[in-house]
Amino acid sequence: IGLTQRVDAVPGRDERRDGLDQRWHGLCAEMDAMAVPLPNGPVTAADLVNSLGLHAIILTGGNDVGAAPEAANVAPERDLLERDLIQICLEDQVPLLGICRGMQMINVALGGRLGRVAGHAGVDHMVSTADEAPWPKNWRVNSYHDISVPRDGLAPSLRRLAWSEDGHVEAFVHNDGRCHGIMWHPEREAPLRAADLAFMAQALEL
Repeated sequence: IGLTQRVDAVPGRDERRDGLDQRWHGLCAEMDAMAVPLPNGPVTAADLVNSLGLHAIILTGGNDVGAAPEAANVAPERDLLERDLIQICLEDQVPLLGICRGMQMINVALGGRLGRVAGHAGVDHMVSTADEAPWPKNWRVNSYHDISVPRDGLAPSLRRLAWSEDGHVEAFVHNDGRCHGIMWHPEREAPLRAADLAFMAQALEL
């Protein structure tokens, strides 16, 4: 499984570093899959997918999407890679899952918009789920974002699967069923939650 990486600028050095939370490797191993970190350039998205023989793609968290209101800590090279990966996945029917920023990126790439939200960073909260969603009706999730997908900002080709008490979209599925997004971070749960692993295995067609 190819995983995109956050970009961090190193103060005092002329360096921009790609980084991936080590917990992703353990989570993928729990699903009998190998996490393959994807570089933010100069290799193209098509070359990465084809040359590495990737079965699925996960767009991970970190960095604000450039199109977000009041965006900070942006990474244009990452935005470009992820937009291309989204296009390739949808065209070639490659399973795609966006986590937090990754979900936001999918929504923007498909014509949706983002908004600001308060009270969602560094807390757990309840979400409501649709009948077709794989989670319980009252599902508690972690939350590390202050940028959201408003209910009226969801891209036309996406259907919401979960939403917060204040109405922001917390999970969606594409109309083709092979592209999903969630706003919480399953890799940050200790221990990993069975419901998250089951959902991810289904979404990634493992």
